[in-house]
This record gives sequence, C-alpha cells and structure tokens, in this order.
Amino acid sequence: MKLIQIICALLVLTAVASATVSHHDCSLDTMVLGSWKQDGMTIIQYAITIENHTNKMIKSIHISTDHTLTLVDKSSIWNIEKQSNGDLTLPVGQPTIAPHSSLTFYCILKGTTRPNLYVKSISF
Repeated sequence: MKLIQIICALLVLTAVASATVSHHDCSLDTMVLGSWKQDGMTIIQYAITIENHTNKMIKSIHISTDHTLTLVDKSSIWNIEKQSNGDLTLPVGQPTIAPHSSLTFYCILKGTTRPNLYVKSISF
C-alpha cells in the first residue's frame, strides 16, 4: 500500500512540474508603439514579445488573457492565433520559437489599460 501511495505522489509531482512554467523559461514583454484618439476613445497599439530563455525549442505555448484584451476589432491582432477560448497560440507561419529567440505579435486595443497576459502552458 505504501508503494502505491509513493507512486501516486510521484505521478502528481511529475504532472505539476511539467505544467509549471518558470519565469526563467519564457517572458512576455509589452511595449506601446503608439496611441491616438478615435471617436473620443483612446486607442493604443502594442508590440508583445515572447522571449524563449531556454536551450530548447518552444513547440507550443498558450497565453491567457482577461477582459483587458479589448481589441478594436477582430483584425486588430496579428502574428498570433486567437483561439475560441481566448487563449493566444503560436501563428501557423511560425509554429515554434527557437532557443534564445523570440516572436513578436501586435494588437490594437481600446482604452488605456495594458493587456493582462500570462503564460498558461508551454511545451518544448
């Protein structure tokens, strides 16, 4: 019985370790490219860079956001894929990020609130 408990504990720890993304593995850097007024509302264009800090190739990444990703319209985000659940994933044209490399995507948002983005999952 003890052996089964130990094996179960090891399996749980393995699952947690593989789901955890260290901030040392990958970072998201947000930069304002410009802003303007449109119909009385502030519009801001951002460049968001996904940095791979590892010696391994990123094969997939899921970036989550919340209500702060207020796109002007559906075409106001590019060089990234927006999934039906709201997650952002690597674009078809660049399905990986090489070791110590990066990918930049862009979006145009309504309002002055920076988008809240965080890495939900990553696989190498």
